Amino acid sequence: MYTLIIVDDEEAVRESIREKMDWEANGFELIGSYGDGREALDSLDIRVPDVIITDISMPHMDGLALAAAIADRYRDITVIIMTGFGEFEYAKQAVKLKVYEYVMKPVGHHEFTGILQHLRKELDEKRLRNEDLSRLQSQLNMSMPLLREQFLERMVTSEVKKEEILNKFALFHLSLPGPHYMAATLDVEEFMYPMVTKISSETELLRFAVYNIVHEIFELEQGGIVFRTRDERIGIIFSGEMPYLILAVQKYAEQALQCIEKYVRVRVSIGIGRPYRTMEELSKSYSEAGSALDYRFMVGKNKIISIEDIVHGKGKLQVHHAEWERKLIAALKTGNKELFARLLNDWMHELRASQSSVDRCYIYVQRLLVAIIQVFEDSGHDALEAADILGQVRAYKTLDEIKGWLELLCLQLFEQVMMKMAQDVDSLLIRSEVYILENYQNENLSLNEVAQHVYMSMNYFSGLFKQKKGQSFIEYVTWIRLAKAKELLTETNLKAYEIAAKIGYSDPQYFSVIFKRHHGMTPKEYRSASREGSSLE
Repeated sequence: MYTLIIVDDEEAVRESIREKMDWEANGFELIGSYGDGREALDSLDIRVPDVIITDISMPHMDGLALAAAIADRYRDITVIIMTGFGEFEYAKQAVKLKVYEYVMKPVGHHEFTGILQHLRKELDEKRLRNEDLSRLQSQLNMSMPLLREQFLERMVTSEVKKEEILNKFALFHLSLPGPHYMAATLDVEEFMYPMVTKISSETELLRFAVYNIVHEIFELEQGGIVFRTRDERIGIIFSGEMPYLILAVQKYAEQALQCIEKYVRVRVSIGIGRPYRTMEELSKSYSEAGSALDYRFMVGKNKIISIEDIVHGKGKLQVHHAEWERKLIAALKTGNKELFARLLNDWMHELRASQSSVDRCYIYVQRLLVAIIQVFEDSGHDALEAADILGQVRAYKTLDEIKGWLELLCLQLFEQVMMKMAQDVDSLLIRSEVYILENYQNENLSLNEVAQHVYMSMNYFSGLFKQKKGQSFIEYVTWIRLAKAKELLTETNLKAYEIAAKIGYSDPQYFSVIFKRHHGMTPKEYRSASREGSSLE
């Protein structure tokens, strides 16, 4: 069963379509009908349908503008335009926007049923293509050669000279035009099929299905490069102009996350590094992407995590230490006390087995302490005195004593880190609220604009804002604007259209619709009631 909504400014048309069609018999569920494109677009924040049937001529946002917005934000919504406009230019625009069908009104019941049945068949075929494990098995056997993946993994995990990169790119027919370069990495979190476990015979097929979707979105459609790694992650490298590059990687990562969960029923997390100016520096970006994934303990699974979301625009993370050091620092940053203690125990065991000299062991511990000091300096803490901490190491004569001291030291500092991170988040949210209050009059004020102001990615800021405020960004801005509108209606004689312009609505009619939807009366009715002393709540 596929979900569907209708968008038409004529109530009679919407009612006629609702009553005459046997939706269930045709494989569809009608989940909503709306009177204009903007209202329909807003509804997608709550539930995304499979199909949208829309008129062209509507107030506030017409059907073609709605189709353009959908094409930009949602990959899997099918749009059908049903209109009385027959001009060729409308049809050409619809084709450019990848509209599924352009139907002229009036459309008969038989014709409309035929369109739905044909659409259902195509949607079924698309779903089967993504769910057919036997087909995926065949594709797996014909997947990208091992040498290609080995080179790409080496390129992003070690220093490779530009000359070798260019030679291997020519050999494997790869291309990254630049001028900036950026890396991401994807890790499978959870298989949603009841019978599939990490050792199931179908696990590899599902992993390949995940790779197939990421490969299609980032490589086939957008010209990036996708490869699998030995630790069962998926690497992604991408290039482009700034600032488009950062926004593009975030956008396509979100599309991949949605498609993987919808078609393969697998949950994944994606870490994103910083952009760099040369291909040789992709190893830095990829290391940062891996470090971003280490923060899953804090922010949860099934997320897109940019390294910029963690450090909020501060100095670069130290990501080129030895493996044991990297893991210990990651556990420290995320506040995972149990993991830190376990890693520390494993590391001490390794030092004993290596039979390293006492001086060498002291050096290893001091390197870890230098990294810990850097973490706390980056977090804004001045509690650690480098000379005192480093000097204390020599006071302990055995690895067990050093281990106990390190555990005690780091456990004392965990709470400081977590408190500081919480304060940083609260401070950034306060800055975002101030920015909204100063700019709500701007009709084009956007989630992306506010997120950039506080140095967060749009996706991360949106989730954090809703979690802390209890309402979405759009809901909050609307609340601010309508609160100011009520004040102006009560305390001034400004016309409704003047008030609309002052609070960020260029369309007075749309302002009136929004006001009535939230307060149960028009602006004019509200002004009259306020001056007569009636209850307005």
